[in-house]
Amino acid sequence: MGVQFEHIFALKNSLLESMLVADNVEYRSFDMAQKYEVLDFLYQCEFDVLISNGCPILFPVEKFKPNQILVNIHPTYLPFLQGKTPLNGVFYNEYPFYGATMHLIDANIDTGNIVYQHREELTEDIDLGLLYYLSFELEGFVFRKGWEILRSHDFNYLGERQRGKGDYFNRTKDKQTVDFRKMENREIQRRVKSFGIGSQGCIAYLEKEKLKVFEVQEIIHRTLLKKFKENSPGEILLEYDNKLLVRTKDGILKVARFQKIP
Repeated sequence: MGVQFEHIFALKNSLLESMLVADNVEYRSFDMAQKYEVLDFLYQCEFDVLISNGCPILFPVEKFKPNQILVNIHPTYLPFLQGKTPLNGVFYNEYPFYGATMHLIDANIDTGNIVYQHREELTEDIDLGLLYYLSFELEGFVFRKGWEILRSHDFNYLGERQRGKGDYFNRTKDKQTVDFRKMENREIQRRVKSFGIGSQGCIAYLEKEKLKVFEVQEIIHRTLLKKFKENSPGEILLEYDNKLLVRTKDGILKVARFQKIP
């Protein structure tokens, strides 16, 4: 591809850092307390292109040299789901597609002109873990295509403006909370699917126990629905095989994967 990396920075404990360590690639580690040190270093560098991927630093573009290009690889189809943790928003906002974008960095967050982007249909069988995998694979494809476009224009490419009304998504504690007493099944399912991996999950309180919930399924079996029809929302109906049946506002949910929090 004709890419020569002069300097690589990786956020401490990030996926990128673990990959660089595994591949024995030289890099510089930083945490967010050191972001101004990183920026000061970059201001002095004589690089041609800065490539950002999953970097939480907002780059002040006006402080870089006019001939330097700053690009970002974003794991959604912009302008949809701008922000720091956008992949959760694919399920939370119920998008029927996922995507990836290579764009020029401007003064705002994920709003710069598009170099290249691609989108794919999202099917019902895809959970959050698979979405992360698919999106990261797609980011690699989009970067390679975008780099070809930049090279073909001698790195003097203004890109195309983002089209459509975008939105912004970040993980927050309120989004990652479910209430089996007050929420309907669809709302609980939507939230749990949006954060359904081991490092995230949704917080729920059931009969004075605090749980982190990763997977729920709706019960449609008539006998079970009839048997527990008069039970109160939020009540644990049955506990078996590391699963729970819980009465909700409008039915029953099976909590298929969860963790008790002391």
